[in-house]
Amino acid sequence: MRSIREERRPDDDGIPTDHAMAASPVAFVAAPKDESVLAEVRKYQTCMITETQEREEYREFLEKALKPLGIYRDKFLPGVTSSCYKVTFDGRMAAIFRLTPAAPDSIYHEVIPGAAGRRIIEVNNVAIEQSFKGDLLLGIIMRNCALLSHAKGFDYVAGLIRHEILPMFVDFGTIPVRHTPLHLLGDKTICDYVTYFMTDRKEHVDYAVSRSYHYFHRKVTMKRIAADVAESTLCPTDALGG
Repeated sequence: MRSIREERRPDDDGIPTDHAMAASPVAFVAAPKDESVLAEVRKYQTCMITETQEREEYREFLEKALKPLGIYRDKFLPGVTSSCYKVTFDGRMAAIFRLTPAAPDSIYHEVIPGAAGRRIIEVNNVAIEQSFKGDLLLGIIMRNCALLSHAKGFDYVAGLIRHEILPMFVDFGTIPVRHTPLHLLGDKTICDYVTYFMTDRKEHVDYAVSRSYHYFHRKVTMKRIAADVAESTLCPTDALGG
């Protein structure tokens, strides 16, 4: 497989194509290749935000997602060193996230094993539109963060996650760090923890690609099984004609 660093779209916006997953046998180690699963993934498009209007839409999306949780702060808005991204479904904005190079003295360098002196990019502003929660989006975002981190030459991609939702990220395959709880919002009732992917080597990115496909396959298959079960309960007879 070619390095993910080479897998760019024709317009070279920095987003690796899904060809990197579909063409790699590594992706299908944990689950069989299923074109219908890949077709579901392709319905979601990720692109970098560059236009002023898109940045305003990004800000409004973030505010709408975080204010009901009581955790919105103006300091969460992207700075000049950040790259902002949106994920669309049928042209509709379904999620956002951003990547920002971490300062050399960041908490990530302090708590991630072996990270001192390494290049780390932070993922934050992960916000998903309510109707898409529990869908493929979290996996798409996590996979793309790993691919983008590698493509941009970073050794790690990391984020601070509230303890309550940390299992969602760890279940996908990110690596949690056990450390003294952090209180990013200045609220002692909210505990934040670091979770990360290593992205400096091809093997590390292969892991993220493989985990993502297994996640997508599981999500799509279970959704279809649930639909089959719902349909079967509407049928008055079983396979034996009873």
